[in-house]
Amino acid sequence: MDNDKLKDEINKRKKEEWIEAWLSIEALAVSKETVESSVKSLIENLSRFPGVFVYEHKVHEAVLVKNPMKGVEEAYSQIADVKLFAKDLITMLNISAVYGPSAVEIIGPKKKTVEMGEIQNTCNALAALVHHFAAAGVGGIVIAPQKKEPHNEGY
Repeated sequence: MDNDKLKDEINKRKKEEWIEAWLSIEALAVSKETVESSVKSLIENLSRFPGVFVYEHKVHEAVLVKNPMKGVEEAYSQIADVKLFAKDLITMLNISAVYGPSAVEIIGPKKKTVEMGEIQNTCNALAALVHHFAAAGVGGIVIAPQKKEPHNEGY
């Protein structure tokens, strides 16, 4: 996309009050080729994500990391910095859930009016994510009966 067209697309998203954000995404793999192809694929997929407009990205050099996790002697890490616009709050939540950025910074707008339906959809998406983790056996919400506290009169 040429520079003038890119500026027009950015200004259009700002005018429509899309959420502008910077994301730092890290990938880790045992081979340099795998981490590099994974990061490239990740950015391509993020660029096609519904309700997302990626306007800038920088992929840092893959670096060798010693003992990045238990049982792995060495692996390659690569970080991508991505600037994008997301149509709404639910889209930002989905990006965060699907791509698991290490950091997210909201650039703009400074204020955003959110309709009740969007809040409801966002809460339902978050609840679905928690249930998905619980079904996979990696987390969830545990509900246990509360212990009754003795009644303390005089307080």
